[in-house]
Amino acid sequence: MDATYIIALIVESDQWHGNAMKLINTVSKSDKVITQAMIIETINLIGKCKGGKVGKRIYEYIQDNYAIYNKPDLLNRSIDEFLKYDGTLSLADSTALITMQDLKIHEIVSFDKHFDNKERIVRIH
Repeated sequence: MDATYIIALIVESDQWHGNAMKLINTVSKSDKVITQAMIIETINLIGKCKGGKVGKRIYEYIQDNYAIYNKPDLLNRSIDEFLKYDGTLSLADSTALITMQDLKIHEIVSFDKHFDNKERIVRIH
């Protein structure tokens, strides 16, 4: 799961809010995996837009409804992925790609075009 989906779902003024709302049923029926880096990105932006209390509620929701993937070598492997794309893919997004490789996941819910044209990845948007 990419931060852009959760942010768009919560922040009504987000350009992708309507699209996010249309995906709720699909997403709610799926197993959801997220990295700590994506959680940080998500909560930072939601906190900025909606305040700390909303950010905390979303954090608790993520804890209760998502598998949080965090392996000891995830960040080190993700920095290599970050370098592979010469910084055009964020480090947080790189953690998502490595996680997807590890878990053999081929779809990501995201409004971020940076996930397009990545090997064996289909962006749901």
